[in-house]
Amino acid sequence: SHPPTRPCIVTLFQSDTFDNYASRPFTYTPPADCPGPWAKVVFVAHFNENPGVQYDRTAYVFLGDAALYFGTTPEPTGSVGPVWTVERDVTDYSALLAQPHSGAATIFNIVNSTYTGVIHGSGFLYFYRAGRDDAGDRSGRDAGTQAGRGGAAPSAVYPLNAGNQPGYLDTPAQQLSRQITFPTNMTQVYLDIIAQSQIGDEFWYTCVPDAYAAELQSCGHSGYRQVVVQVDGRTVAYAPVSPWIFTGGIDPFLWQPTPGVQTLNFTPYRVDLTPLAAELDNGEPHTVAVSVYNDGNYFSVAASLLVYQDRRVQSIQGALTEVDVPPLAPSVTADLASGAGGSVNGSLDVSSSLHTRLAGYIELPDGLRRTSVEQDFRFANRQNFTINNTVYDQQIALTNTVRTVTETGGAGEEVARRVSTWSFPLTLNYDQAQQANGNYAISTSVRQHFASRAAPSERAASGWALSDRVSATDTLQFDSGFNFLGHSGMSGSQHYQFESRGEGPPQCYRRTILNSANAVSAVFDAHRCDLLDGASWR
Repeated sequence: SHPPTRPCIVTLFQSDTFDNYASRPFTYTPPADCPGPWAKVVFVAHFNENPGVQYDRTAYVFLGDAALYFGTTPEPTGSVGPVWTVERDVTDYSALLAQPHSGAATIFNIVNSTYTGVIHGSGFLYFYRAGRDDAGDRSGRDAGTQAGRGGAAPSAVYPLNAGNQPGYLDTPAQQLSRQITFPTNMTQVYLDIIAQSQIGDEFWYTCVPDAYAAELQSCGHSGYRQVVVQVDGRTVAYAPVSPWIFTGGIDPFLWQPTPGVQTLNFTPYRVDLTPLAAELDNGEPHTVAVSVYNDGNYFSVAASLLVYQDRRVQSIQGALTEVDVPPLAPSVTADLASGAGGSVNGSLDVSSSLHTRLAGYIELPDGLRRTSVEQDFRFANRQNFTINNTVYDQQIALTNTVRTVTETGGAGEEVARRVSTWSFPLTLNYDQAQQANGNYAISTSVRQHFASRAAPSERAASGWALSDRVSATDTLQFDSGFNFLGHSGMSGSQHYQFESRGEGPPQCYRRTILNSANAVSAVFDAHRCDLLDGASWR
């Protein structure tokens, strides 16, 4: 939501044409007539593309090496040129926005006689002045991230990226890293991460362990990916990888007109590293790095550290008291039967379940403050295969959840407890069959559901919660030479709900969109949200 006040608007880029692989650089100056601190800052970008032929393209906007926006583009058709708007709350990047910086907008696009879709775009920052009623403007600020704190913005931002572009990680050993000498009076530390799968890893959730890749005609490195966070070479946290599907993914007709969950605008995952504050406060340089476990070529990664400082003091003492982060060791279970002519039937499962804990304390002028962050990661990817001379059938049921419990308190204080949950499951059924006349039919059905919530306890009726469900089905037809003939049976839906209570005015947004034959067939709005009423948000 935007506050009900007039914003100061700063133009980052306007009416730029994206028709090649070059970035569009720009310079940024903070708004002189709207100095901080700000109640809210929102990045807004408007894009359009002419009708024609074009792939889905990766799009991102960096400022001062921090990612303000990261997503992909819709695909046009011969008769439809997409027009779309993206928004992201970047209030937590206010410290970065308080200083002039260079930036760049990039959409890697190829335009020639075959690929004719040209993309145009403009990007802006909307600044809203702080006022007595600005608490309501912060409600649900970090919706979709793991922290969701509200309150004042971080004191400083430290991007791990350089050159106003993502880091490109081709193998699990490669890292996006930066050596930083932090302030000596930090109290809280967070890391925002976006990890976008590309090329061989674009459909990582369909992959299988290397030993089975040839037999199952699939990509390798297994159907499991995870972001690894290290500080000075020691693993301190993990972050999940979202199963995003771009608008050209699997079957482009699935995503017309409704794209998949977060496809056009990725949501960063926020890692709470606050227990490390005392260790990072020591005035020595520290190297913070992220990598992708099972990276098979490749991932585009953006990451920024957000830190809070206690400016009453120059330095803060304390200690990191516990780091319990076991190594990743997913299990693989195969139940496959091979037959004549290369036929295969059976299942292949990869799963991971682990518990992590960080704990530490800092000594503030008003007393000792302890923080612990415990996380439970649950991942399972069950794949069933039927492969023979006329059929390639793959069914995927992926679950991907994180539960985080953060406890903070000092001597004589009641411990503040916050329970955050993140879930992004995927169900995908892909069936390619050769028909009696030699033609092929490829039927696909997909269900995605992103759900996230932050509250004082598991059953609290305050906090914020978000749920976004997208489903789609379609069938492609090809002749015996695999020339495209057409498609049929397209239908889909999106059910989106966001709710916030207890921190400013309550918010409720709920909409359902139904699609049929690649057109919107119905839209329903509801004025009551139920995500915080019980377990219905899961």
